[in-house]
Amino acid sequence: MLVPPSLRSARLLNVASRSRTGRYDRLIDSLLLPRAIVLVCVILLAGLNSLIVQQVVEGRKEALVRGDEAQTLQHRALLSQIQQTLNLYEYVVSDLAGRRDTPALNDELGRLVALDAKLLALLVLSRDGRIQHWSGEGPLPEVADREYFTALRDDPLRRLYIGPVRSSRAHPDRWFFSLSRPVRALDGSLDSVIVAIIDLSVFNRDLAEALAVEGAGLGIIKTDGHVITRLPIVTDRPMEERVKLPADLPPVGSSPGMLKRESVSPFDKALRRQTWTYLPDHELWVITSITRDRMLSLWWSGVKDAIPLWVALNLVLIAGALAMLAASRRNLRNMRALQDLTARLETQASVDPLTGAYNRRQFDVLADLELKRTRRHGGNVSLLVLDIDFFKKINDEWGHPEGDKVLHAVVQVIRGRLRSTDILARFGGEEFIVLMPHTDLEQAQIVAETLRQCIAEAHTQPGLAQPRPVTASFGVATLRPDETRLSDLIRRADIALYEAKRKGRNRVEVDPA
Repeated sequence: MLVPPSLRSARLLNVASRSRTGRYDRLIDSLLLPRAIVLVCVILLAGLNSLIVQQVVEGRKEALVRGDEAQTLQHRALLSQIQQTLNLYEYVVSDLAGRRDTPALNDELGRLVALDAKLLALLVLSRDGRIQHWSGEGPLPEVADREYFTALRDDPLRRLYIGPVRSSRAHPDRWFFSLSRPVRALDGSLDSVIVAIIDLSVFNRDLAEALAVEGAGLGIIKTDGHVITRLPIVTDRPMEERVKLPADLPPVGSSPGMLKRESVSPFDKALRRQTWTYLPDHELWVITSITRDRMLSLWWSGVKDAIPLWVALNLVLIAGALAMLAASRRNLRNMRALQDLTARLETQASVDPLTGAYNRRQFDVLADLELKRTRRHGGNVSLLVLDIDFFKKINDEWGHPEGDKVLHAVVQVIRGRLRSTDILARFGGEEFIVLMPHTDLEQAQIVAETLRQCIAEAHTQPGLAQPRPVTASFGVATLRPDETRLSDLIRRADIALYEAKRKGRNRVEVDPA
């Protein structure tokens, strides 16, 4: 069949038209599809990169917040420990001030020094700076030129003085700082001075054990710039050091509380996040600090790990998404690590790490609440203070690790005989304290006698081939109706404890109330 030329031409035109249209569609598709994919990838990459940047920024902020919280908890824990130490020695010199004419006082001073490793010496000075009583032996050193005497002699209004770091004249190669208290006659003239000489190396060792945050620093500075201590220690040998305090610190009489600042450290001239607290009773600034780099170290370690993957993210979408996920997981782990550190510091701020009993700071908080409840609702509250007898001898003969086991074992014995409402705390060294609500003096005496017998009969040295008995002395007191302060109740129980020691130890003495 013959096809007319006109129809054949029309068919060819239709085929060519369809062919050109298909090629145009494929060309448009080949141009638009990659652009769409690129646009989608760009949008996804921009969104993901924006999300990553946001997470990095938020993670940095969170790390700073967590680091600041950890540093604040560290500051409170160290501040509490420092205050407890200074208050203890203030109590010791105040107690000795009333017994400075006691016969055989030198023996008593020597006994007190032997009970506390941080005490290098105890002195009772005359009004002209001569040593009247001393815990040491041998020739009496000349101390009339020491600041712990001259500062009190020259300032009749000063009731307490913390002396700067000095080298000991009686103990070669030992360094100390002092806490001294004047005893004045009725006319206000200086009668005598009681001095506690505190071994700087032991004092620093105890503080260093509590400095849990890696990279953190601690400083104790007098208002005149004399440095009592600084941690971490930068030299093997202590020295007399003085720094210039920041000019913008508030006046010491304004009670600023905890002062946070980010500035150059007076010690190493590095930029640090610092927390300052002024102790008005002792005229000391306590400073804890940490560098911003240390606060961001966990966060930055995660960021550094994510950088190569983040770069790959801009090349391959899937690799970038995985990098973001990996970085998020690392940041989560780092946040959990900071949370764990915060939890450990919270525990450190309230619990003694060796024995598991409450520390003095937490005891003060719980005891204050209990005393308020008692004054509001009525009832009895009793308190007992106990001290392990001859604990220094235990450390000397068996070693400090065995001494630590004894402390832990004694706490377990005590805790097993107390009620859930009783409050047990480590008061310092080998001394413990128990507050017993709803307990009168007679009941408290029975509890103390039971604890004394249980401690003496307990097997407290499981690591020794031939265990020796460990004993403790107890002082018991009950809250009087007119008493409002916990310190008064503790003081009376302490007096009873000293009486128990004086009468031979391993006994219970009761405050007559």
